[in-house]
Amino acid sequence: MERCKKICFLLVFSILLPVPRLKVSAAEPLDEIEKETIWIEMESDGSMNITYEIDWKVLDSTSEGPLSWVKIGIPNEYVEDLTALSDSIKKISYYGRGGEYVRVDLKREYEAGETVNMKFSIHQHRMYEKVSGKYKYSFTPGWFDDISIKELNIFWEYAGDTVSNMIFDDKEERYAAHYEYLRPAERVNVQVFYPEEYYKFKDDYDRSAVQSYSYVKVTAAASGVAGIILYAVFLYIRRNSKELKDSYERNRGLGSVYVSSGRRRRGRGGGCACACACACACAGGGRAGCSRKDFVHIKKKEV
Repeated sequence: MERCKKICFLLVFSILLPVPRLKVSAAEPLDEIEKETIWIEMESDGSMNITYEIDWKVLDSTSEGPLSWVKIGIPNEYVEDLTALSDSIKKISYYGRGGEYVRVDLKREYEAGETVNMKFSIHQHRMYEKVSGKYKYSFTPGWFDDISIKELNIFWEYAGDTVSNMIFDDKEERYAAHYEYLRPAERVNVQVFYPEEYYKFKDDYDRSAVQSYSYVKVTAAASGVAGIILYAVFLYIRRNSKELKDSYERNRGLGSVYVSSGRRRRGRGGGCACACACACACAGGGRAGCSRKDFVHIKKKEV
């Protein structure tokens, strides 16, 4: 009985005893955006040509490897004409894992202290919403969850009879918005209104980059499987043929089917730090996000 009392006392004491807080140091950032500039030009149907230029500085290339690719958030999956505009870019493509992004693969790896200039453009659809006789554009550039932006500039093509929350830049002759020292995950938003009486936009583009991307993957996979099956049938027929097989036919290198294991080189970005599909966790992945916009699709559902 006495022993039971002691155990109960120790339990109560341990619960009431304050637990010292452990000091956890925040991880140091791997990269920073020194400067990002975005230019927006309007098409007659209301779609947007958006050009991005980003000076991306690598701060740490030891923890997770050098920088070899990044992802930049875009408004939605209705995008086309992805075009590289700087020599630093090896390949540019749509990236739909966990959101809508542009994936930029670089021509080389960048180490700590180096800055890479990336410039590319996209043709973005389904961005306006009809509100009180106006086409409303509300644009939030891709933000970076773990990366700060020292300078962000947005330039929007000016058109008559429009209203915006941006200022008019006399030098650029465009609407402009300027920001400094944006914290990781901090977002900004700019808006422009076009009156319906002067602008007859009709952006009914319906080709989703997600569908196109999936179609390419499925087609490639299907073609690969079909090829393997046809090749296996060919081998079976050849091996079981009653025709004479000479030494050339037996040893021409067609006796096996090779299937790649899919392993990738190590490193941050496109190579990733493991052999699995872990691109989202790679340090070079950009850790970017962007608010989804698809007002045309929403309106179609309401009809």
